[in-house]
Amino acid sequence: MKQHLISYKYGIRGIWLAFCYEHSMRFHLVAAIAVIILNYVLKVNHTEWLITLILIVLAWMAEIFNTAIEKLADKVTTNHDALIGQVKDLASGAVLIICLFSALCAAIIYVPYLY
Repeated sequence: MKQHLISYKYGIRGIWLAFCYEHSMRFHLVAAIAVIILNYVLKVNHTEWLITLILIVLAWMAEIFNTAIEKLADKVTTNHDALIGQVKDLASGAVLIICLFSALCAAIIYVPYLY
């Protein structure tokens, strides 16, 4: 049980590091706060709240995975390597996919509230 609880400490540290040192995570945090405020102001329903919260968490997770892959790749070699470049681009592409999908969902959710 003790080891299990210790693993939470490492997870929390990882989240803390992401928000403290990664510019992209701070951007995602500001965007998440804006979404939460907008949800509150527009009084979106429970389902829409859940959808937006899930998308926020998915974007954060994708960004943290992307950061982890980039840091690991940079540790392997600082020289240009085509395969490592592709891996980094793929990880970055995953972040882009969830962010674009989130923007589409935001449009679907918020546009009806604005009219």
